[in-house]
Amino acid sequence: MAIVGLGGVGMAALQGAVSAGARYVFAVEPVEWKRDQALKFGATHVYPDINAALMGIAEVTYGLMAQKVIITVGKLDGADVDSYLTITAKGGTCVLTAIGSLVDTQVTLNLAMLTLLQKNIQGTIFGGGNPHYDIPKLLSMYKAGKLNLDDMVTTAYKLEQINDGYQDMLNGKNIRGVIRYTDDDR
Repeated sequence: MAIVGLGGVGMAALQGAVSAGARYVFAVEPVEWKRDQALKFGATHVYPDINAALMGIAEVTYGLMAQKVIITVGKLDGADVDSYLTITAKGGTCVLTAIGSLVDTQVTLNLAMLTLLQKNIQGTIFGGGNPHYDIPKLLSMYKAGKLNLDDMVTTAYKLEQINDGYQDMLNGKNIRGVIRYTDDDR
């Protein structure tokens, strides 16, 4: 399993991979402290970029690559999709959770490799889950200590700092920022 992008969605996907028993959990993230956090959350290998991941994953898996690749980058660019497929195994699935621009209608793919290696590309929102089932299950996991949400919160903002929090999100400064709304904010 490989996760590209280690914000809140990426770290949650990483924990899901660990919880599901993935043998290898590869994490790709340019920000060093997020890679360090990924190791604490259970990643077995971390890489600063997709090229380093390609070489590292190929070495660890003897060229088989990752059966599942989850893309959770802040902004999806169609020109990058083919590079994500390079770390996807034959018959594997590359899941795009990141959203690209509505006007970006171009995707670059090596169609021969897509077909010959029988790779799948899947888009998803909210992991394709059912909130009536998934939210109670996730809450149970959190209460049992099997889902670490607390350490995913890297910055808490006051209500009047909401614009700072939004800018920090755009700049990738947090794994997850939250607004702490207290009685003093009324």
